[in-house]
Amino acid sequence: MKIIDDNYKKIHIEDDITLTMGNFDGLHLGHQQLIQQLFEYPDTKHAVMTFDPHPATILRQHPFKTLTQKEDKITLFKQYPLDFIIVAHFDKGFSHLSVAEFIEFLKKIRVKRMIVGRDARFAHRGEGTVIDLEKHFEVIVLDDLLYQETRISTTYIKDFLAAGDVLNAHHLLRRYYTIKGEVVHGNRVGTSMGFPTANIDFANYFIPKDGVYYTRILIRGKWYESMTNIGNNPTINYSVSKKLEVYILDFNETIYGEMIEIAFHYYLRPEIKYPSKEALIVQLKKDEENVRVLSKQR
Repeated sequence: MKIIDDNYKKIHIEDDITLTMGNFDGLHLGHQQLIQQLFEYPDTKHAVMTFDPHPATILRQHPFKTLTQKEDKITLFKQYPLDFIIVAHFDKGFSHLSVAEFIEFLKKIRVKRMIVGRDARFAHRGEGTVIDLEKHFEVIVLDDLLYQETRISTTYIKDFLAAGDVLNAHHLLRRYYTIKGEVVHGNRVGTSMGFPTANIDFANYFIPKDGVYYTRILIRGKWYESMTNIGNNPTINYSVSKKLEVYILDFNETIYGEMIEIAFHYYLRPEIKYPSKEALIVQLKKDEENVRVLSKQR
């Protein structure tokens, strides 16, 4: 397996390839179907191509919240016996490629066959379609996968997460939704209440609905049970910006500056403004009891 992470002009492949390409944000069941289809064609090498940063970041000229960062996608791609993982740098030059120029790029990297979905678009303003590809390559078009009579898509998963429905998101991802981030310093209010939390810099990840979740957190290669709060801390220490704080059960180590991974297992309750610090502590104790029960059922 070779990982090619470069400007499109510098991408060179010497073998014929069967390719599937797209943003693959989340690498959900629909994406997985495309990748798995690659291996039905043993006459070529097998490649997947994605883009970084997400095209919306360049086209809309502001950060775009994603389910997966580049490193996440590469890790997920590595679960398949691919010959090439291509990460094409998406910039203004790449975004302005005409349909003909994009086709020439695909020919240059030795594309023989393409696996695409019915809504596949490429080139400037998405003007390229499946019909354009079929003029130059063998093209296999896969039908959409449906869930609850709705096409599986990254947007659909974001809708579930925005509603706190991490269980349906899990079903469409075939894994728990995870966020990776650095542990940063907070003001230690949680510690004063007996619930010391790790404050997480969640960078450009899409954040689920505000509230309290049963989560698991990966630290130094080991998973720990935890409960996570997303929101603005309305009872104590209100924050204008959204915060993601994790209370790790049975853990008492310093992890400032470390990268951790949070997996969202279950939505417990909404974030509520309590009448007092004492009332909040009572609720946090109930939350911890619920997490411990859920962790035994997992």
